[in-house]
Amino acid sequence: MTGSPPESDRGAPELAIEFPRKPEYVRTVRQAIAALARLHGADEDVVEDIKLAVSEACNTALAPGEGPAGSPVELMAWGGAEGLVVDVLDADATFDHAVAGPPGEISTDELPFERALALPIIRGLASRVAIEPRPGGGAVTRMVLSLEASGG
Repeated sequence: MTGSPPESDRGAPELAIEFPRKPEYVRTVRQAIAALARLHGADEDVVEDIKLAVSEACNTALAPGEGPAGSPVELMAWGGAEGLVVDVLDADATFDHAVAGPPGEISTDELPFERALALPIIRGLASRVAIEPRPGGGAVTRMVLSLEASGG
């Protein structure tokens, strides 16, 4: 994603979770990302928004019809000056072109159905978002989520 340093420049993620493609694991991921957000000083209202955005990205990765549902989903997150950078990696996604930009300008027209449903929610919660194909297959959804309450 333009503007975010590559993983090697950020160092090891503060949070790295690999989980099976089963919806019951998303709650655990939500709790883990909430704990990381709190460690970085986020208020509870902001934590709830972060949990919702991460849930949408994770549930999209679980969606049927994107691949053989064999590989686990991975989440990596880093805190920094711009907020939390969260990557949700879906090795089974069949996604062939990047979609990136300011959240309000990203179109859902060319996205697979499940991603098109989740993107408007994620757009409303993230300061930046991108969905990019991964070399060798799959896709990564990268979100930059503010740790500050909007509107002051």
